[in-house]
Amino acid sequence: MGSVEYAIKPWKHNHAVDGSAPHGYALVMPGTGYTCDRPLLYWSAQMLAQTGWHVDLLNVHNTKDDLSEVTPVIETAIDEWHAAAQAQAADAGLPQPRMLLIGKSLTTLAYGHARKLGIPMALFTPVLNPAPFDSSGQRIAVPSREEDAGAGVETARKPLICAGSADPYYDADRAHALSEDVHEFPGANHSIEVPGDWQRSLEYLSGTVAALARYAAAL
Repeated sequence: MGSVEYAIKPWKHNHAVDGSAPHGYALVMPGTGYTCDRPLLYWSAQMLAQTGWHVDLLNVHNTKDDLSEVTPVIETAIDEWHAAAQAQAADAGLPQPRMLLIGKSLTTLAYGHARKLGIPMALFTPVLNPAPFDSSGQRIAVPSREEDAGAGVETARKPLICAGSADPYYDADRAHALSEDVHEFPGANHSIEVPGDWQRSLEYLSGTVAALARYAAAL
């Protein structure tokens, strides 16, 4: 039993630079217990807003242990946001707006859906090994080139991946099979932090947001 609920809202610091048309539309998505006001996502949203992106935040309330029932709800939220962002862009005179998804842990499981939609995605601490509490054993699939071509996403931009080497959900081989743009932080956990070492944790936070800034700027 349990339920999954979600809500999408604009980031409170949108249009921090000026009132011009946005550079693009980004959706920042949380992990289980890692909300959008936690460091990796908060500073990612700050950076995107300050570089001209319109940022929306996804809030997910989940009480299910079977993540195969959670992922479709996240995909529905992405579809809703995608349609709304396209409508906003059309109103702003941007017929083909830039789109970007940032997922943390739980929401990285929607990567396959984002790939099919052709939306670039940053994967923070992606679920490449199943979570022990997940009765369905969900993890990000690593598609073959043939599968990508068959799905019509052969030219889709590969994801950005940021993760700690001490994260039990991380798998370096699977990460590098997904993308060449992998940033692995030695000794970091599932929050890309090193317990007991605040200086290295802050360096890793800065490195993660800087990697996202480069990725977003190249879109």
